[in-house]
Amino acid sequence: MTSDPRLPHAGADHADSVLSVVVEQGPRRVLARVRGEIDMDDADHLREDLTAALSGGRGGLDVDLAAVTFCDSSGLHVLLDLNRQALQEGKTLVLTALSRPVARLLRLTGAEQVLTVHGWPANAEGLRITVRRYGPTMHLAPAGELRMATRSALDDVQAALDGVDVVACDMRDLVFLDVGGLQGLLDFVRRLDADGIAFFAYDWQPQPRQTLDLADEVNPPADTGRPTRLLRRLQDFATAARMAGAARARKDVPSRAALPPR
Repeated sequence: MTSDPRLPHAGADHADSVLSVVVEQGPRRVLARVRGEIDMDDADHLREDLTAALSGGRGGLDVDLAAVTFCDSSGLHVLLDLNRQALQEGKTLVLTALSRPVARLLRLTGAEQVLTVHGWPANAEGLRITVRRYGPTMHLAPAGELRMATRSALDDVQAALDGVDVVACDMRDLVFLDVGGLQGLLDFVRRLDADGIAFFAYDWQPQPRQTLDLADEVNPPADTGRPTRLLRRLQDFATAARMAGAARARKDVPSRAALPPR
């Protein structure tokens, strides 16, 4: 592999914020390592370097964004346009590594459904939240483990709630919930309440539901200092989902009268 380092553009005050692109030529694909901040002033610089890198790879372009400390919509547009260009040329664009700011941007905009990503950051692998918005309603689908170390992903979602009236949360892929994660969820719902946004969750899995039940047992309703109202609401959602599932199961089992005689 040969290396073609691109010099950082002038005008940045700190080394960590300077945008730079280092290109490594492979036999079929080109690897571009991007570092620094991507904003409106840097987008043209990034587009120029990545377009040239894409042209140099017969199979396509791999982009490493693990060292990107900031990325706004202008940087996202560069990636989307480059992905479109690659497809038109019969090539592929693959994001081989993402920093947390880039991963957050892809999730909040839904671009993760369009771009090919092979390297989510560690926390994102522990908990990924898919976000889809339909007018004033936002649907969340957390997948993985909601723990103390991953609950900050809920804070990332909070930043995209302008104009939202209802948040619906599908819990079918949330496989684990600990006390720290539950506290993060309660804090998230409390902030929604303060902003006048309705919240409901459904399709709880057994382990998260058990955590809700356990927390409810140790926080009796008489203890007004605890977030019992929010906790009770989450538990009610879980109970309703469990009862609905049981009702569906009973409906799916044929009665003895309907069975053919032996």
